[in-house]
Amino acid sequence: ICTCPSGYMGPACNQDVDECSLGANPCEHAGKCINTQGSFQCQCLQGYSGPRCEIDVNECLSNPCQNDATCLDQIGEFQCICMPGYEGVYCEINTDECASSPCLHNGNCLDKINEFHCECPTGRMCNINIDECSSNPCHNGGTCKDGINGFTCLCPEGFHDPKCLSEVNECNSNPCIHGKCHDGLNGCDCDPGWSGTNCDINNNECESNPCMNGGTCKDMTSGYICTCREGFSGPNCQTNINECASNRCLNQGTCIDDVAGYTCNCLLPYTGATCEDVLAPCAGRPCKNGDPCHNGGSCSDGIGTFFCECLAGFRGSKCEEDINECTSNPCKNGANCTDCVNSYTCTCPSGFSGIHCENNTPDCTESSCFNGGTCVDGINTFTCLCPPGFTGRYCEHDINECDSKPCMNGGTCQDSYGTYKCTC
Repeated sequence: ICTCPSGYMGPACNQDVDECSLGANPCEHAGKCINTQGSFQCQCLQGYSGPRCEIDVNECLSNPCQNDATCLDQIGEFQCICMPGYEGVYCEINTDECASSPCLHNGNCLDKINEFHCECPTGRMCNINIDECSSNPCHNGGTCKDGINGFTCLCPEGFHDPKCLSEVNECNSNPCIHGKCHDGLNGCDCDPGWSGTNCDINNNECESNPCMNGGTCKDMTSGYICTCREGFSGPNCQTNINECASNRCLNQGTCIDDVAGYTCNCLLPYTGATCEDVLAPCAGRPCKNGDPCHNGGSCSDGIGTFFCECLAGFRGSKCEEDINECTSNPCKNGANCTDCVNSYTCTCPSGFSGIHCENNTPDCTESSCFNGGTCVDGINTFTCLCPPGFTGRYCEHDINECDSKPCMNGGTCQDSYGTYKCTC
């Protein structure tokens, strides 16, 4: 049996091994493999050398960059970082700073390293712009803006002309539509009922609700008119009309004024709205003659009259009026109030409870949120604040942390309950 040297094979070791076709390319950096008798050779790409093209050739060793430039070695080439004032592949060219003609007034430009020098002709250059604003020519707070051989004044409101010396008479244009003008800024004295810079806004005097006792307000120019309910008078409906002024009660009856009406307290034996009728013989004791008190009220006879003591929840001279306990709006949070006798009932909207619907019904339970989520109570609902790794309205969904590809450098991500793990 023959033990063949490297590069040969066969019973007699007389067959050449093609190293270029065995497995991976033995030449690195994309070098070309060429088979030879008993061995192989590598034909390297530009920028590499060595038996297997394993050496990166440093092109900067020959110092190709000039004028103190910095050389950066790259694959198969190099790059020169030039000092200021130089350019070119090798930084061999002195940049011409005079190319942009920087010298004014026919001056001669001399190029230097990273700079230039101007040789000026003799005499004054006239290249300095005189600041005409230095003498403060603008008056009355005007702002001066310098120009070429001149200036411009930006005058404040109320002044004009080149130096802001003349005061504008704002009244010349008759700006006050419903008022008197006096010269000055915002100089309008508005007539009653009008406002605004130019007295052009008709004030709505009804906004302050001047009409009392349920009167209806109508806005007018420079004023308002109140239309009063029956029983009231005055510019603002502030006066309760005394219906007793006409002495309408007969037979020495006493008149009691009321809103839009009156009541007569009659002497015995008279009765009626104006005490015009004579009572029957038994009428002197009304509590014993039909009991005028309603709704369970207790009746007490008086001299020519009677008195009713009403049960709780009723009122009026005859206990005829059921007191509406809902008028004080006792029910909270939009609840519906139902009036009852001497009481009321609140029908609460969803999410509230209590006698007055004043309590927010707790919506959170121990099982509202999953996976350690925190329940935050709301109005007829709740919200779950989920811990890291979970999502969903009830924190019921496990977030796949691997979707964001957190594992770097080719690591394999394995999602688990509430977290993940990287296998590197």
